[in-house]
Amino acid sequence: MPSQIRTFFLVLAVIAASASSAQSVTGTVLSDGLNAGPLFGANVLWAGTTVGAVTDLDGRFTLSAPETWPARLVATYVGAERDTLLLERMPTKPLKITLHVRDLKEVQIVERVSGTQLNTRSTIAQEIIGQKELKRAACCDLSESFETNATVDVNYSDAVSGTKTIRMLGLDGRYAQISLENLPFIRGLSSSYGLTLIPGTWIKDINLSKGIGTAVNGPNAMTGQIDLCLLDPLGEGPFFMNLYGNSQGRTEANLHTAQPTGKNSANILLLHGNYFQQDMDQNSDGFTDMPRSKRFNVMDRWMRRTELGMTQLAVRYVTDERIGGQTAHSLTQPEHLIHASDPYVVNIKNELVDVFGKQGVVFKNDPTKSVGFLFAARRHDVASRFGRRNYTGLQESVYGSAVYQMLFGKGTDQLKAGTSFQYDAYHEQFQDSAFARIESMPGVFAEYTLQRADLTVVAGMRADFNSYFGNAYSPRLHVKYDLGPLTNIRLSAGQGFRTANPLVESGSVLASSRRVVVEGPLGMERSWNVGASFLHKFKWLQRKWAFGVDAYRTQFVSQIVTDLDRNPRTVAFYMLDGTSYANSVLTDVQVDLTRQLQLKLSYRWYDTRTTYDGRSLERPFTPRHRGLVDLSYADRKEHWRMDVSLNLFGEGRVPSTASNPEPYRVASTSPAYVTLHAQVTRTLGAWEVYVGGENLTSTLQRQQIISPLDPFGPYFDASLIWGPTNRAMIYGGLRFTLPQSKTSTPTNP
Repeated sequence: MPSQIRTFFLVLAVIAASASSAQSVTGTVLSDGLNAGPLFGANVLWAGTTVGAVTDLDGRFTLSAPETWPARLVATYVGAERDTLLLERMPTKPLKITLHVRDLKEVQIVERVSGTQLNTRSTIAQEIIGQKELKRAACCDLSESFETNATVDVNYSDAVSGTKTIRMLGLDGRYAQISLENLPFIRGLSSSYGLTLIPGTWIKDINLSKGIGTAVNGPNAMTGQIDLCLLDPLGEGPFFMNLYGNSQGRTEANLHTAQPTGKNSANILLLHGNYFQQDMDQNSDGFTDMPRSKRFNVMDRWMRRTELGMTQLAVRYVTDERIGGQTAHSLTQPEHLIHASDPYVVNIKNELVDVFGKQGVVFKNDPTKSVGFLFAARRHDVASRFGRRNYTGLQESVYGSAVYQMLFGKGTDQLKAGTSFQYDAYHEQFQDSAFARIESMPGVFAEYTLQRADLTVVAGMRADFNSYFGNAYSPRLHVKYDLGPLTNIRLSAGQGFRTANPLVESGSVLASSRRVVVEGPLGMERSWNVGASFLHKFKWLQRKWAFGVDAYRTQFVSQIVTDLDRNPRTVAFYMLDGTSYANSVLTDVQVDLTRQLQLKLSYRWYDTRTTYDGRSLERPFTPRHRGLVDLSYADRKEHWRMDVSLNLFGEGRVPSTASNPEPYRVASTSPAYVTLHAQVTRTLGAWEVYVGGENLTSTLQRQQIISPLDPFGPYFDASLIWGPTNRAMIYGGLRFTLPQSKTSTPTNP
């Protein structure tokens, strides 16, 4: 295999050496007048040719140099006067073009960007979830931000901790790489609770990529990547507030404050608080449906951006405590008196510190070349108690990477190459057993992008050298072909891998009396993922449509199996001996019914199976069918917004309890069910007032716990959760946004 790696890098080097050395012209397009600043969507092209570019959010552009000099560069923008530059020779520094924007009378909005966009430009099948969509899930952490998305499934992990989990392409969220601006983020000890520890209001966009990830972004994107993009300090106003409360007694507050620290730099302070202190028992089983919680989350982020690079540094601190278990009222009832002096208590504590930063540099004499440095460090303490079971864990991690990239030819080809280093130290204790593991994993990677007319090919390879589990090699291939400007086909294939922390990642089994069994040494998990997708955007019946379909298969080469079927009083961890796969097919349809009304229809089909003790069974808690009907309305001036989402879930398999006595059994198949969410928002200048409801159908899994009257007995189990654990909930809140003043807007030199 090492010889294959050397051959791969040699091929990349030959391709790079043989590519054209033609340079590219870069620059920025700005507007003058009262709204001075960068222009997004301006067109720049060489006169008399079709070679051009469109500026990005910062007004920047890159386009290949003309074949001969001198040349005329034309810049245009809707509502602005055309500008033409005569260039005698190749410019030695980035250009700056200023367009005069004509004074316009009031313009009414006639088109709106959907909250979730199906990206036609990216090589990988990607959805972009924007702030508009995130606001529809008014509260308040990342695990609650996917209720209106068909790609990611959300469910409760157990009946007592209040923890939500996600699934992607039919597999648990741990097989998706959840990153923060391409830095490893939710991993290790944060796999169980990390989704609840990042507030949704801190997120600007979520880039949701399906299938195998790219070689540059890391080895762990086995089913996809969920990349979180934080609020930009340079683009935020001086103050934002979000206050929230619901009918169950939960209150939350978010405060953001941003301020410039220089001409091209700014700082933003993000604060979040959660408070919930109710003993809620909606199914009357004597246990709280949600633990009482107190959470405080703070992040400070500083950023500096110029034409030659970007620098940022951020620090985050989180403290989180949850207390649940038997309710105080239940302990006064006769059937619970036997345990009144020793109640079943759930106590979970998280304390986490993150430090991360980036440094990007564009070569001054050649803006087609750049290098980026990324680093992150974390310390995460976890302590949990489930009745008489105690678990503690400490994770100390450091990550660093360096990425070099350059353009070739006429700016269509690109090479990325670099190195990364991941260090993890884990110290865990469960009951009387202690576990310690130290991993260091240096790695190298390279990725070449080749674009010819309507065809784009991205080929990459990673080689990582894990000190604990050995070497791992990850080839990746992505192909995109444009059948038209808004129609394309994508293909992808590659191998990913990850190291697991099975006790933490299957933490829901701690909320049971199951005996924990580990058989043999547990190794690294590896899988192949292959997929194809088709996306077509078109006009029909005077309406804008988007139609997409994708199909993916994840085939495991090695996997840690979490077996709940061997015995209802046992959970066994062992390496896969047999086949394990997940097939997923998704169909999406989006249509603008009117200029104010948008409809989204989605249907997903899963076929997921794993070998358990020689038997091929469906993976539990994964419905074969899932549907989504989503309707969104906004008036012409967006003073009123209304959203309704109907989620449909098919039947799923539940781990067998057939060997339990009759009173301690549950059905082997979960029923089909639906949930309904709705929200109304009224905008009043800088204020937004919203009212909504979740699970308005009041769908409830009635039996959430086996043997709730005897929580220390052999049959107690609160981990077999397939549906909602709470009835209908009504919420309300308000947002206040103090916008960024024009005079204080940081500008590029």
